[in-house]
Amino acid sequence: MSEFPPTLHLLASHNPYPECVSLQVETLRSKSVSEQLTVLLQIHFNEQEKSLLNGHLKFALKGGLLSLEIENGEVVSFESYLEDWGKLQIQSPVGASWQLTAKPGTSILKTGNVSLPLAIIQPKSDPLSLKVILKVTPQDLCITQAEGLWRHDIHPNQHGILERVLARFLHKTRLSSHLCYLALTTATSEHSATAEQHFTEEIDSHELAQLHQLLEHLYELNSHDFRKLSELANLNPLTDLAGGNFVATELSGVELSGANLDRSNFRGANLTDADLSEAVLNYGKFNGADLSGAYLGNAQLVQADFHRASLAVANLIGANLTEANLVEANLIEANLSGAKVTGAKFGNNPGITPEIQQDLRERGAIFVDVK
Repeated sequence: MSEFPPTLHLLASHNPYPECVSLQVETLRSKSVSEQLTVLLQIHFNEQEKSLLNGHLKFALKGGLLSLEIENGEVVSFESYLEDWGKLQIQSPVGASWQLTAKPGTSILKTGNVSLPLAIIQPKSDPLSLKVILKVTPQDLCITQAEGLWRHDIHPNQHGILERVLARFLHKTRLSSHLCYLALTTATSEHSATAEQHFTEEIDSHELAQLHQLLEHLYELNSHDFRKLSELANLNPLTDLAGGNFVATELSGVELSGANLDRSNFRGANLTDADLSEAVLNYGKFNGADLSGAYLGNAQLVQADFHRASLAVANLIGANLTEANLVEANLIEANLSGAKVTGAKFGNNPGITPEIQQDLRERGAIFVDVK
């Protein structure tokens, strides 16, 4: 290359919700090898406020996919972890992706401004170009507050469906391709001049009218039946509820076998006798929920939080509980046969006999002291 370290110019950027997430990238000469560069990411996450209809809402991220793409350079090494909320998923000589997930014990991504190394790269020729892109899906969005969009006396089941309606509307109208990106290059031609992509807050009036009508219909529906509410909202219960906020919902006996409920929050919910067999419930929040008699056979429950939940008489045969939190969960007559419990935490659990505890330890479970 003509100079080292090369000067990278901002080619394009898109960051419409800087309170929710803000990205900056810089490169530094590697400390170990003089002709290599360390790519540093400066990032922060928080809640973002937005006006909508006659009210406003706040939203934040539960997760996302952060990607680094390189042209005319090659990766020497990647960071496997970005603190405790990012994990390397895909890597190649010219790029990588990290899966972002809210920290254990939290519901949303929320950090101060942090600077983290992403990778060490070897420039090959001019112009060297870098792209950093953050993509999100509807399940990565969490509506943390809504004011003026519906009354406060709605049933928790209605609230849970309304929250998903808003999250999916926001994703469809604002975030369907990506939430934000940065493009940098060493090129200095006129075509490579710094350019900020313009962003408009305008949403089609017809779409807003449809949203308003749907919110009214959901509020006025004289039923708390979860499936009826989902159908009215044009949500498929098996595919469209992932990432939902279903705190204190009444879901006794609900049939959601095979549903994608990844990253959903069921804190304090009534899920007695619910059929969640083969459902995807990774990173789910079940703190204080009642899952007595629930069928969770072969369910995916990686890093799910069952702190102080009741799983009495629950069927967990073949469930994947890797790194799940079951501390102080009621496990009286719960069936954990064939369940994957590597790294799962137990402690002070009614129903766990010394024999069961020994069996779980041998299968990789961890028992912690609870004061």
